[in-house]
Amino acid sequence: MKKRRRKAGTIALGILLAAVLAAAGFFAYRLWQYYAAYREDRSIYTKLRDEVLETDANEDEKSSVSETDRALESESESETGENDTWEDILTAGKIRWRKSVPVHVNWKKLKAINPDIIGWVYFEDLPQISYPVLQAADNDYYVHRTYDLSEDGSKAGSIFMDYRMASDFSAPYSIIYGHNVRDGSMLSDLSKLAEPENSGRKQYYWILTPDGNYRYRVFSIFTCGRSADVFQQSFTGWGEDFTVWEQELASRDTAFCSAGGTIPLTGKDHVTAFSTCVPNSFNRTIVCGACISKRQPPDPEIAK
Repeated sequence: MKKRRRKAGTIALGILLAAVLAAAGFFAYRLWQYYAAYREDRSIYTKLRDEVLETDANEDEKSSVSETDRALESESESETGENDTWEDILTAGKIRWRKSVPVHVNWKKLKAINPDIIGWVYFEDLPQISYPVLQAADNDYYVHRTYDLSEDGSKAGSIFMDYRMASDFSAPYSIIYGHNVRDGSMLSDLSKLAEPENSGRKQYYWILTPDGNYRYRVFSIFTCGRSADVFQQSFTGWGEDFTVWEQELASRDTAFCSAGGTIPLTGKDHVTAFSTCVPNSFNRTIVCGACISKRQPPDPEIAK
């Protein structure tokens, strides 16, 4: 009798152990699948950068850069090597910029991939944020779609502009959305701009478009709810309402952006507001910048 009980106990223990191992294997596989999806998203953007971004080290390939934009650039301080991939450049931090355009986009190649691509964003202090900006007929289309439409269940999705805004960035106020992804890609690192060690620093980003390249300076960083007034505003031209709104955005700054020298907001600035999720929250991180380059986006009154 004792032998039978011992045998039955051994069998039960074996079954339990097998079940635990099977469950562990299943969860390990699902975890691998989860992070494999992130890796796949990262790889397609890495490939895109290598295909369409050109640095001054690739002078012969800048066929799509307008002569006007070249004339407005100052001397580049590029330290890139001739055989460096774009991923090498980002990882090694091999580029130091002043006021020159950080990268050149081959718009012919990019537009052939997807005509919904309206621009490219590049943050000087966060060169890992270097992505195409898309725009669709609504704000849901690119939430989980990749820029090349190869995936409609992507965790990273695409960075996209609010459908209500002018696609040439001529609107006084433009909203751009992007995911805060667990692997640190897309707009995940925007919150780093608000870290204490960055307080008071002058921080810049670029919006590159087929018609011109525009440099912006960050003037306000704050968090808000996902239904905040930040997402409800749109302007088709200048005026008192926009001036009041621009000053309101500046007053919400919690990252001491103005400590590095107040930006003289004029009420006729081109302002972009980037929005990304705050982890484990319904809130959003908002980063606002005003265009400071000599060449400005089109005047909204003329653009009409």
